[in-house]
Parts: sequence; C-alpha cells; structure tokens
Amino acid sequence: MDQGTSGDVSAPLVSVVITSCNTGRYLPETLDSALAQTHRPIEVIVVDDGSTDDTARRVEPYLDRIRFIQRSHGGLAAARNQGIAAARGAFVALLDADDLWVPEKLSVQVEIAQRLPASGMVACDGVEFGSPSSRPYLLSGAAAAALRRTRSGEVTADFHRAFIDHVGLRCPAQTLIPRAVLEHIGPFGDFDAQDYDYYLRLSARYPVTFHAHSLVRWRDREDSMSGRRSRRDLTWTRQRLVVLRSQARLRAQRYPAALERQLIFSRAEAAFHYAALGSKRYAFRALRMLLARQPWPPTALPFLVATMTPHAARRVHWLWSRYG
Repeated sequence: MDQGTSGDVSAPLVSVVITSCNTGRYLPETLDSALAQTHRPIEVIVVDDGSTDDTARRVEPYLDRIRFIQRSHGGLAAARNQGIAAARGAFVALLDADDLWVPEKLSVQVEIAQRLPASGMVACDGVEFGSPSSRPYLLSGAAAAALRRTRSGEVTADFHRAFIDHVGLRCPAQTLIPRAVLEHIGPFGDFDAQDYDYYLRLSARYPVTFHAHSLVRWRDREDSMSGRRSRRDLTWTRQRLVVLRSQARLRAQRYPAALERQLIFSRAEAAFHYAALGSKRYAFRALRMLLARQPWPPTALPFLVATMTPHAARRVHWLWSRYG
C-alpha cells in the first residue's frame, strides 16, 4: 500500500523493490528500515523468488503496508524485473532482502534527483557489517576519488569510462533511479553481475550522481550469492568477465580500447586469484598467453610477478589495481 504523505502534495511516489529468495530471516529488519523512511509517499514491493523457507510467514505482519508478489524461482534478474514492472513510482529504489537503510535515505536522494533531473542515477555511500573485515564505506574507485576532490560532497559526471574499470558501488541499495530511465535502459540482464551490466548500460546514456551521505548498511554474509569470502575475489572477477564480454559485442561501445584492456586485465586478475587458491600451473599458462596477446602495455606482467612471489603478491596486486 502507498504510505501517507508528509504534507507535501508535490512529493513524488517512490517504489521500493525488494527481492528475496530464502532470506526470510533478514526480511523483517529490512522491511522495517524501508517502512521507516521519512520520505512519503512510498510503496514497498516484495518479490519472493520461489523461496522454500519461512519468507511468507515472516512477511505476514507487513501485508497491510506492502505489496507481496510470489513467483516460481526464476533468478534475481527476473524477480527484479517483475518488481519494477509492478512499480508505480516516479522513482525506483532497489533493496536486497538483507540490506538496510537509514530513515533519511530516500528523502536525501529524492531531493538530489529532483534538483538534478538529467542524472540517470543517484548513489550514496554507506557501511559494511557482518564481517570482522567490514569496511566503514561502500563507495570506491573513481566515485570515491571524485567526492574527495569536491567540498560539496556531491558530484555528477559521465562515469561510463570509469565504470568499465571499476563501478565503485557495493550494492543496489545505494541507488535511486528515475522510472523514465529504467524504461529507457530496459530490463536487468540475466547475469550474476547484473548490477554491473546495468550500471554500464545506464552510464553509457546518462550522467551519474554520487553523494557522500552514509545511508546504507550492506550485510556481508558468508552464504551470500557471492559465495565464501575466501573465493569472493575470484567469483567477482569471473562474473565481471561475463559482463565485459557482453559489452564488447555491442556495436555502439563508446570505449572499445578501454574495454579490451579491461578484459585482459580481468583475465589476468582471475588467473592471479586461481594461483592464490592453488592452481598455479593454470595461472602461469594463462598469464603467459595474455602477455603474448598484449605485449605492450604489459597488463598481465604485474600479476605474473605477483604469482611468482607470493609474499609480495597482495602488495603488487593492490598497486596495479589502484594505479594500473
């Protein structure tokens, strides 16, 4: 159901789309954070993607305040697309079933989005929680660097070239997207790294706004879709490769040389992670092939050095990732 207005009859309706699959134990806390938003009006849509746990029972106390859609299991992209199709708001905010918002999240972002109507997406900062290694920030890469250079705590720019190398967003809960933009870009693709694919497609057509407000709490779970933390770097790199290959097939690709370089970089990074997990023979062979393919600039060379010198591996990899 739509929530009551805050007295401003011009305030736009925001649709909150929450997807869930066997994450019922987290849903009440996530729903509480969505329903506690200071912005009004909102509608909260929960799409249950064929859960076999107690999701339906956990949602029951909220049924008078949300729209609950149950569907056969079809994957995260299909669930998101169904939720977006059901949304009626001028803006759509995605929220995974285990992540949380602070109460002002939508109010802050709607104000920015209305002030910057040409922006295709507004994205905030936040914190990780749930792991001893959790970080006190979610933004990274070009977005974080751009924010450090501005006193306003807000930056709007063409980030498409930067996104090819590194999106810098940790989770969809950080974003607010105008409905018109979603309709223009089209549905989420059926990728494991579907968010990365969507951000690339969106940033190719629209400027993106980042702001420094810390408004999201991203839950770091060992049983998440990204898998065990010990293998997560490899998982994310392999998922990114699938998206980059898909992007490379697009005729209208704006930065083909940068995309090709990132493809080689990601292959080298994957080989490095394979080596770290014990597959050094495969890693050496793959890195030598990449060096033969692109002798200059030698994108794979730092990863080969890192693989050969395990004590320096993390440092070399970090330096190349940051400055390469």
